[in-house]
Amino acid sequence: MTCYACDNEPTQQCPRCGRPYCDEHGEDFCGVCLEPASGVPSFNLYRGSLLALIVGAVLALWLIIQPTGGESSSSPKVVVLTATSAAGAVRPAPAVNTTPGSPNATPAATTSAVGTSFAGAPTARAGTPGAGATAAAPGSYVVVSGDTLTSICDSKIRKPAAMANGDCVDQIKSLNGLSSTDSISVGQTLKVPQ
Repeated sequence: MTCYACDNEPTQQCPRCGRPYCDEHGEDFCGVCLEPASGVPSFNLYRGSLLALIVGAVLALWLIIQPTGGESSSSPKVVVLTATSAAGAVRPAPAVNTTPGSPNATPAATTSAVGTSFAGAPTARAGTPGAGATAAAPGSYVVVSGDTLTSICDSKIRKPAAMANGDCVDQIKSLNGLSSTDSISVGQTLKVPQ
């Protein structure tokens, strides 16, 4: 056995690559492993890393673009609503197309204890014009979740134009015998100033 670089007797074997070498052609490692070029990763490693990066980017882009949860954008969703007539009979309402982006899309409807509201449209609340069959009598308001006396006076009722919100809150308290603003509950009918 001879040194990888000359015909001398080897004194050590490189722990990195396994080449036998003499004292002239290495120290802790052989001369080839000590060259700066040997510290640079191989071309195959660069090519493999680039390929992995491209595959990962394509996969991430596909996951971002694909529809979520198996939704299909080709089939329109139809919501059928029922409405109650003044006599109390239930009659079917026309189908509503809620597919986003379609030219004849209409807002999705939700029904609550207070009434039917449409996404994107102002919610009709009791005591306001357009509230329909669930409206309270004129001069009254039915409390819904999240209401406070201040929010009712701000935007939920029609109060006299010259009346300030603080005066409106005070009048609602006196009309209904309330001691504080925390004493209202959902479904409660309040007398409101006209």
